Amino acid sequence: MKEKTIVRGQTAVKGESVATAALAEQLETRARDYMRRCHETVPSVERHTIWSRLYAASERLSMAVRDGDVADAVIEIGSNLLGCEEIVVVELHAETKLMSFLASVGVSATQRHALSSKFHQIAAEIKRGQARIVDKRVAGDEFLASIGVSALAPLSQGQKTGAIVFFNLLPQRKSFDSGDRELLGLLSVYVGPSLFGT
Repeated sequence: MKEKTIVRGQTAVKGESVATAALAEQLETRARDYMRRCHETVPSVERHTIWSRLYAASERLSMAVRDGDVADAVIEIGSNLLGCEEIVVVELHAETKLMSFLASVGVSATQRHALSSKFHQIAAEIKRGQARIVDKRVAGDEFLASIGVSALAPLSQGQKTGAIVFFNLLPQRKSFDSGDRELLGLLSVYVGPSLFGT
């Protein structure tokens, strides 16, 4: 069992930084809030499903922050809660113009090459700072659609940037929906600091 210590009001596991403990605690607080909202919402209402998915993602990220397996947790969340079978978590290195692939599932060599060979365009998409569901009919989404991206959640912490890139969904899913947009937003807010700041 891991030894816990209290540091400046944050519960930290021995060897865990205060920043990690604070981030995990923020996620746990969000998870409790989402759970409360679930209990206040009639289960037959679509909003209940959205709260449930946000709760599950917050809980999983909180555990991942403490365990140090955030990139793998993102893949799990993308597969199980977003129904995506091709996901990659990338970090961009501005000084070398290279891209690191931190975790992935179902992503082909062709898809990896499409991302890494378009460093500047991907960096520009990340700089926009918004989690996006890509629609090739929408102005501004043409580039991402042309390389097969269906959604993108930008990540940042300080000078470090990256993204969670979603390609194809599972066959039973036709497209992302508004509930997915909220989950992508949650990932965009918390995964960058979890990966790059702890």
